[in-house]
Amino acid sequence: MRVEFHQQNITKALQQRNAIAVVSGIQTLSMAVLIIALVCKSERTILMPPEIKREMWFEGSTASPSYLESMAEYISKLLLDITPTSFTHNHEQILKYATPEAYGALKKQLMNDGEQYTKLQLSTHFYPNQLTVNQKTLEVEVKGTLTSYISGNKVRDSHETITFKFTNRGAGMLLEQVSGGNPHAGQ
Repeated sequence: MRVEFHQQNITKALQQRNAIAVVSGIQTLSMAVLIIALVCKSERTILMPPEIKREMWFEGSTASPSYLESMAEYISKLLLDITPTSFTHNHEQILKYATPEAYGALKKQLMNDGEQYTKLQLSTHFYPNQLTVNQKTLEVEVKGTLTSYISGNKVRDSHETITFKFTNRGAGMLLEQVSGGNPHAGQ
């Protein structure tokens, strides 16, 4: 009697062990599949700016053209839509988007530009009218009209082109390089 009882308990325990082993194997296999899927898939981050005009996203090291356009337009306005009293604030905002490698050179360039604005009592207003995005190189070329005023008097309108080079750092694009756009430097 006791032998039969122990055999039944042993058989029952073996069945339970086998069932647990099968469940554990299935869980391990599904976990491996999920890990592989997670490693192979790049995450898409949906950005929500204060004013949404178009969809913006990041996927891996790529950003949507609309995001690059918005960033370039925003930074171009900060860079060229300024007065002798606003350039300090605008330049601080631009530097928030600079990569650590570009920060020093960009700050020096902005300080020189600021000195010119103060020295000449220069105010400028920039109207961007064409943005060209190269999504692969993360470059945006902004063309527009720069209207210049000295001591409140309109001096000239000029067509300017600014090129912004961005780099992907985590869940955002940082400014790596700015070229063009300030015809007043060195006057």
